[in-house]
Amino acid sequence: MEITYLKVGKIIDTFGLKGEVKVYTTSSLKDLRYSKNYVLYIDLGDEKLKVSIKSHKEKDKNIDILSFNEFNSINEIENFVGKELLAIKDSNDLYEDEYFYSDLENSLVFDENKKELGKVIRVNDFNNITNLEVKLNSKDKTIFIPFNDFFVKDVNVATKTIIIHVIEGLLEI
Repeated sequence: MEITYLKVGKIIDTFGLKGEVKVYTTSSLKDLRYSKNYVLYIDLGDEKLKVSIKSHKEKDKNIDILSFNEFNSINEIENFVGKELLAIKDSNDLYEDEYFYSDLENSLVFDENKKELGKVIRVNDFNNITNLEVKLNSKDKTIFIPFNDFFVKDVNVATKTIIIHVIEGLLEI
């Protein structure tokens, strides 16, 4: 069985002398991902380096300070600046009606009358607001659909389809 990895964040800098790093976090599950001894992987391209969380401090909304059990000094960790942090995709990490962003990408988007509108090209998480970035079929443009119960009526990960409620002006560019 092939392992699927999810991007958790990117190591953007070292922090201090004891092997801590600054991470730009892209995971909405950081309480789980950054819990003590949780296993992550540093993406080295052709291989993944297994690491486990020693400590976590939140610096800003998307910036976190992490240390790993495997490293104790800046000299051991500085070569990983610019590398992605990954986690193994495990649907047991989700609650009911939660989705991995990667599962929503490339889903076809339909209105409530089953008219195909376009395709999700990206899921964006902006300051507690999640949007589906949708490339419209009828126009060479993209729109943003708020990912909430008002607009998103049904998500079917298995068939990669999403049904949305369209209000006046939503599809206008």
